[in-house]
Amino acid sequence: MKAIGRHIIVEAFGCSREVLDNPMLLRKTLMDAARKANMEICGEIFHEFNPQGVTGVVVVKESHLSIHTWPEFGYASIDIFTCGSYADPWKAYDHIIKALRPKSVQVMELKRGIIWSGG
Repeated sequence: MKAIGRHIIVEAFGCSREVLDNPMLLRKTLMDAARKANMEICGEIFHEFNPQGVTGVVVVKESHLSIHTWPEFGYASIDIFTCGSYADPWKAYDHIIKALRPKSVQVMELKRGIIWSGG
């Protein structure tokens, strides 16, 4: 059995309101995370909501990183999806978590595009 991709889904609770409502900081965090994980960046878009919250996506050759924040709840939803074996999504995860400093985290990894070999 081989997976085409790895998808890390992160629920981050108890994050600083100031961090979660700062699109420039979140953009830098995700861009740096992609680089640390050996991902090739293709583009990015971040949107700041009024009165609060940010949604951002970094598109990488290997797939994407995304974040959606709810500062009023101290909550961030994060996806890190990579294809191939060169990029390491857990390096991106480590960098993002260090920047967000959540009080608690729920995380799971999904294998995407499972290919069964043999009979």
